[in-house]
Amino acid sequence: MSINNHMDKLFYPRSIAIIEAASKREWQVLGIKNLNYQGNLYLVSKNEEEIAGIKCYQDISDLPDKIDHAIIVVKRDRLRETILQCIEKKFYTLHIFTAGGAEFDEEGIKIEREIYEIIKKSDMRVIGPNCMGIYSPEGKISYGPEFSKKVGKVSFVSQSGDLTTQYILRSNYNGVFFSKVASIGNSIDLTISDFINYFNADEKTEIIGVYFEGFPRFQEKEGLKFWNALKNVKKPLLLLRGGISHQGKRAAVSHTGTLAANDRIWDAIYKQTRALRVETFEELVDSTLAFNLCQNLYPKVKSIVLITWSGGKAVIATDQLVRLGIDVPEIAPSTQEKMKKLISIGSVKNPLDLPWIVRREKFPEICKLAIKEDYIGGSIMEAGTWRNHDERFFKYFENILKIYEISKQLKKPFLISLPPSQFYQNREKFKKMLIEKNIPVFLNIKRAAKAFLNLFEYQRKLRLF
Repeated sequence: MSINNHMDKLFYPRSIAIIEAASKREWQVLGIKNLNYQGNLYLVSKNEEEIAGIKCYQDISDLPDKIDHAIIVVKRDRLRETILQCIEKKFYTLHIFTAGGAEFDEEGIKIEREIYEIIKKSDMRVIGPNCMGIYSPEGKISYGPEFSKKVGKVSFVSQSGDLTTQYILRSNYNGVFFSKVASIGNSIDLTISDFINYFNADEKTEIIGVYFEGFPRFQEKEGLKFWNALKNVKKPLLLLRGGISHQGKRAAVSHTGTLAANDRIWDAIYKQTRALRVETFEELVDSTLAFNLCQNLYPKVKSIVLITWSGGKAVIATDQLVRLGIDVPEIAPSTQEKMKKLISIGSVKNPLDLPWIVRREKFPEICKLAIKEDYIGGSIMEAGTWRNHDERFFKYFENILKIYEISKQLKKPFLISLPPSQFYQNREKFKKMLIEKNIPVFLNIKRAAKAFLNLFEYQRKLRLF
């Protein structure tokens, strides 16, 4: 069976078994049950008769053969015998939830080596050990009961469990939904490169995210495989790398037992592939949002129009943008003259400081004059949370939608900064309204700007590769 067929069984399993299921880990069952899974779900537990309303079997031998996907939660000293039982039952794929492997001690390294040799001789493919597993809303499998049921176009592979969970939840909160997610931990069998190749060929994946800590210690050719996978990617790929510093590398070994690569190799990877360097978790979340809502709106110029309502904040934001390497060019004098005819106070040089007119029809007209200039790559608007969602607010909202439509017609990204507010509930409502109209919303201008930079960098890479 090809690796793609095994991947299909991971993300679209017709049968699932949880071995050593327990009420204290009921979330493992509910994650699948809450997605209205229609296949056969088998639970194995020697101590419980029923979990979440599902009958438990006493032993793996009681299960049918050829189950598509099994999740094993046994203690590490029982891994070897349990995996051999799964192979004997001809299970297709396996998720080893169990921790205490190479990330823990020398005995853990020994155990991982033993099970690696066993798996290598079998027809079964494995994720883990030490990982959370699979989330596929279309395949009706999830390790998190709280994850959205909505199917999206982002796929993600990660060597961390909690980071994956937080990434899914934050992205769902931002209106971003997933096609496929895999938390693969120590990855002694299936590796990050295997998932990148699968996502790259998957018609239902349009954006790829990766969290990488290091290469598996038992697969000597994984570095070359990883390089070739990235070279072949034809989709936006956001790559967050952990274990960069000396202390970070030490932490990566103790987290997933993996081995980090030389920094100069990474520089070559970013220069010679479409992979985008993401430096923080927040940047990963924000850039995923930007790519999800700004497809085909990639800026050709690394410059923006900054639209604000406060002169002081505009000055500070301009300094931030310039430090990031984004130009905030002065609008051409001839265009400024046209804009000045529409205002009595404020500034149209860039930033556009336009107080008191955000509800007026001329507000989007002024913004259009600036955004359509050839030397402008896109725009960031600082929006405010209103005390009341009254008629005045909805006129403001309509103007924002007009600016968004103008930007879309010009094929330029339009990003909103919506800072925290004492009117928390109104902010959340406003944010939801914007996201429902496909306008990306960020916590502040700096975070919006970093996402803009990644959109620009992808456009640059498209021209090169």
